[in-house]
Amino acid sequence: MTAQPVAVRNRILRYLPHHVFAKLQPHLRRVELKRGQILQQSHRPIDSAYFIERGMAVLLARTRQDGQVGVAVVGCQGLVGVPAVLGTMPSPHHCVMEVKGEALQVGADALRRAMDDSQLLRQCLMGYVHTLLVQESQTVLCNVRHQLMERLTRSLLLAHDRMEGDTIPLTHDLLSMMLGVRRAGITTALQRLECSGAVMKSRGAVKIADRTLLERETCECYRIIAAEYQRLLDLAKHLAAA
Repeated sequence: MTAQPVAVRNRILRYLPHHVFAKLQPHLRRVELKRGQILQQSHRPIDSAYFIERGMAVLLARTRQDGQVGVAVVGCQGLVGVPAVLGTMPSPHHCVMEVKGEALQVGADALRRAMDDSQLLRQCLMGYVHTLLVQESQTVLCNVRHQLMERLTRSLLLAHDRMEGDTIPLTHDLLSMMLGVRRAGITTALQRLECSGAVMKSRGAVKIADRTLLERETCECYRIIAAEYQRLLDLAKHLAAA
């Protein structure tokens, strides 16, 4: 069986076998996603999941006292709405679209029915849940144990993996919020990366100028997260070829 047409950008859906994708396709609706749009509200029932096609969303953990911090980024490799996949209670995490784009939206009930009808779809989506958990847990370790430069480069590389092109519209304020650090620290670290030739800064964006240099600055956490996503894509490709 062949993969989905190139028109489907989401990498989970793109490599599903046709007969599996066909169970989900009638329920998918292409939607534009604006920057700042809330895709998942904390402690609220999940009525839709979003297979991201373009752009990037950030999953946020927060408390009243400490504010919010990014625990995962989601792009064309994944989906927003894991509680809908698991059929569980609402999540305390918030998810916001931070780089505008589009997604294929599916109702939570329709998604669960399609999963009940297809063990292969369930296997792929549960594989994605695993990779998201790895990203979240590795982010915790990284934020506790590693220096700001390593954490920043990890975030830039993950964002680069999830978006088209080398220019990533991430502001200093957004990076500060994602990493839970002061804006001044982000500014200093980006200046160092620009001096090394790894990135080029512009207003409201960071361009990856030399990815190899960026990878030299990052920690093992990025490679662990990236390896799990690659395993998921390899699984999806294997199922599509079976």
